[in-house]
Amino acid sequence: MDLIKTAASVLLAPIQYIFGFCYKEFSQIQSLDKDATKLTASLDTIQKLLNDAEARTIPSDAVKSRLKKLEDVAFDAANVLDELKYHLLSKQIEHTEMTMMEKVLSCCSSRYDSIAQSRNMALRIKEINENLESINKEATELGLVARLENEPTLVNAATFETDSFTLDPIFIGRDDIASEIVGMLTNSITTDDGSVSILAIVGMGGLGKTTLTRKVFHRLKNENRFGSHIWVHVSPYFDPIILFKKILKEVSQQNKQLPSNQVESSSKQDILSKPDQVEIESKQDILSELQKALKDKTYLLILDDVWNQDVLIWEGFMNSLLGVSDCVKGNAIVVSTRNMEVASIVNTLHIHELKGLSEEDCWSIIRAKAFGKKDVPSEFEAIGRKIARRCQGLPLAANIVGGVLHNHNKSEEKWRSIEEKWLSPNEGGDNMTKILRLSFDNLSPPLIKKCFAYCAIIPKGSKIRKQELIELWMAEGFLQADGRDDMESVGEKFIDVLLHNSLLQVSERDYYGNVESCGMHDLVHDLVHDLACSVSSSSNSTGGSSRVRYMILGDNYCRDESRRIPKEMAKSLRTLLFEGDISDINFSDLESLHVLHLQSEVKKLPSSIRKLIHLRDFDISNTSIEVLPDWIGEFFHLQTLRANSEHLRKVPSTIKYLINLRHLYINEKVELPMGIGRLTSLQTLTHFRVGDKNGCKIEELGSLINLKGELWIGHLERVHDKEEAGKANLFKKSKILNLCLNWGEDRREGERNDEDVLEGLQPHSRLRKLEIREFKGSRFPSWTQKMSVPDAPRGSWVLLNNLMSLTLFKCFECEEIPMLGHLPNLKSLRLDGLLKLKCINSSFYGMVNKDTHIVFPVLEKFELVFMPELAKWAEIEISDGSEVKLFPRLQHLTIYNCFRLKSVPSHVSSCLEKLWIYGSGVECLPADWLLSNSETLNWLRISECRNLREISDRWGEEESEGRSFTITSLPIFPRLTYLFIRGVPKLSLETVDAMRHLQIVGNKNIDP
Repeated sequence: MDLIKTAASVLLAPIQYIFGFCYKEFSQIQSLDKDATKLTASLDTIQKLLNDAEARTIPSDAVKSRLKKLEDVAFDAANVLDELKYHLLSKQIEHTEMTMMEKVLSCCSSRYDSIAQSRNMALRIKEINENLESINKEATELGLVARLENEPTLVNAATFETDSFTLDPIFIGRDDIASEIVGMLTNSITTDDGSVSILAIVGMGGLGKTTLTRKVFHRLKNENRFGSHIWVHVSPYFDPIILFKKILKEVSQQNKQLPSNQVESSSKQDILSKPDQVEIESKQDILSELQKALKDKTYLLILDDVWNQDVLIWEGFMNSLLGVSDCVKGNAIVVSTRNMEVASIVNTLHIHELKGLSEEDCWSIIRAKAFGKKDVPSEFEAIGRKIARRCQGLPLAANIVGGVLHNHNKSEEKWRSIEEKWLSPNEGGDNMTKILRLSFDNLSPPLIKKCFAYCAIIPKGSKIRKQELIELWMAEGFLQADGRDDMESVGEKFIDVLLHNSLLQVSERDYYGNVESCGMHDLVHDLVHDLACSVSSSSNSTGGSSRVRYMILGDNYCRDESRRIPKEMAKSLRTLLFEGDISDINFSDLESLHVLHLQSEVKKLPSSIRKLIHLRDFDISNTSIEVLPDWIGEFFHLQTLRANSEHLRKVPSTIKYLINLRHLYINEKVELPMGIGRLTSLQTLTHFRVGDKNGCKIEELGSLINLKGELWIGHLERVHDKEEAGKANLFKKSKILNLCLNWGEDRREGERNDEDVLEGLQPHSRLRKLEIREFKGSRFPSWTQKMSVPDAPRGSWVLLNNLMSLTLFKCFECEEIPMLGHLPNLKSLRLDGLLKLKCINSSFYGMVNKDTHIVFPVLEKFELVFMPELAKWAEIEISDGSEVKLFPRLQHLTIYNCFRLKSVPSHVSSCLEKLWIYGSGVECLPADWLLSNSETLNWLRISECRNLREISDRWGEEESEGRSFTITSLPIFPRLTYLFIRGVPKLSLETVDAMRHLQIVGNKNIDP
């Protein structure tokens, strides 16, 4: 009965929205006949009945059945309206493009088509009216009465405000266990003669196995215990070939991120040339490539959520894995599983059976979720501890109920109500299910329930990008813009609500700490799958109701005739996520489709897709399509087009007719056609290549006032001057956070106006990431030099205080760099390929903050790469003699191929963890760089520094007339686990104990 209530609430939200929307739209269309007028009245009556259903506790299957029928009619009405709007848009665009004579001829020739279309529409409206009359009668018999709509509950944005420093999820009660497991693995890999140590973590779902395993994984990764760190979610289906593919992909991607000279020359080409997608299929080929990728490297492998109980399958998997890594000792595998039988067959050194948290720990989680750092009133604590006891030691339960209580942290009565009503011991059923349903029942506004149910399309154990999920919700009509927020902003709020209630979990965050992708705990996924009554997958699509609306089909679709989509089922489908061969599919059967995602080797779109006039979200990124057809411009309702495939080269000119397009994802090689500026609804345009013809120039960006997120602008050499550049109106686009300005080689001989053009490309002050690539000016213009932009209304300059990342790449002619040290949020700085830069002047440090006396206050990563003329890096100049902190939070410093650079600033107070110097003329590393980092430095690599003789002028003693320097104090770095020295003939080291990785090449004075 509880599930019936919950499922009914899922159905109510979209029905209310669709009928409310249809009522508004139909009432505005004056040309409809009496049946349409009748439909408008019926929609109004049904809306009032739905308001009554929403206000009730749904007690019976009968009401649920009527709601299901009503949902079908609601979708039919929405389709009729959608089709009507489509034809109106078609006529509008057709008239806009025609000459006067063409308009007259078109009016005559299309008259008969219009009559036929109107008759068809009238018949469909009449049928909907009949269905509504029948349901209306049944609803009255069930006791539903017309009720006026109440004011909808709005999401309080401030309540769910987050920041980039919050740790999520809350990790309480498991620190000692994590340390114990890390200690076991560390001890095992250093003392055991075997090539791999295996540890299993066992516990019921929701107990926190994955969270604990993730903590162990990151602690070991931070300690650099292994060459590769691999995380694989296994799921119930244990397929060794699939697992080896996942492992190979993880290792290959990590190898690609290494500096090129860290990869052994014998395997460098093999590793770096690997594609992101592992295309090889045979087990022999996969293992052969995996052996190359793991060559001479240790690994930590996490196998999360293992269900396999077949001893032979496990032994076969392990024998293959050992075969590709048997030459290297010190590997580790951590297995997490719900089943003790699974743990017993994996031959572990230890099985850790995870127990529930204490009541005190559960209360700590609830308190943190409900009150944060605020004090808890005693009356709330007493009730909260009772609720914590009901959590039965499950951290997931504590997180969920804490999220619910957060919304009622000022009402003792509400807390008592929640404790008594939902957590009474007299209620039957599983306690976890009740808590999950409690969190669901408290979701507001109602449409968020449908959004949550839609998440059943996410396969268990997978993750989905937040933006993609929002776009899917939008395509299905679940996001309703209001006067303040557009659909995407509403979707962002919905995501926040679901995260706060632990119904979604953060899988990845971006560089700024924002949520990048989401997933669900297994138990939450079980709940959402039960809620989503209209979701099907390739494993069950042959059974059940023909009114399936959302479907996922995998590769086996074309291999099994029984898995084809029946025509009746196809008619109601609204979302299809398809993987495999599409050659035999007649897409015109999918007449209601709103979302189509294809993953296929297809090179040409079948013409039957052209019939999908309701399409709003179309993804062909994972295909081999090279050219989009002209008829793509007929998708007038399309909101999202993902076509960022490396194969795509051409977009047709008809794309300018997609007037509802909001998100366009393409790669940088695609040159957009003329008139892209007409797409004024665009919010996402990842890449824009400036053309030299009218309709393709940079001014096309000027009218795209809603652009946000990331924007790459290429071929800026085609822009003539500052005035033309200013037509892009970048300074008005406050929602663009990542901006890349890229010049190319398409220049007229002797023409160079880069400085003038860059002056006209001033961004908004909210910019977070800036890249300037292949700029050929000798000086940066004023806004770049000061890192501030003019504020016209105030007549002053505003610093780019939000800037967190800056890259200057291949600015070959630049002779000076901007002032940067005063930027309060700059975390990453890369200066790469500034061939003519001779000196980093003291102006580089900018204006010293008079209050804090800190320069580069939050810079964490600084890279100086390939600047062959750079000879001097000046000290900071302080006029008043006060002490200044320089780079206090610097963690990674790279100096690469700066051959003439002989010294670096001495007065620093950083917390370096990683120092890499390659191909530098540096003779001495000042003591400040190392002594101030003695407790943090864990990675040190020095290569091809022929003049380096001193690592610090405070240690050791000189020998042989200053040509050699001996260090006897390396143990002063207790965390140093990696040391690589090559091509440093004047340096001598004696004591290098406690190194996890040590490689010294070509140094006669160094005794390892």
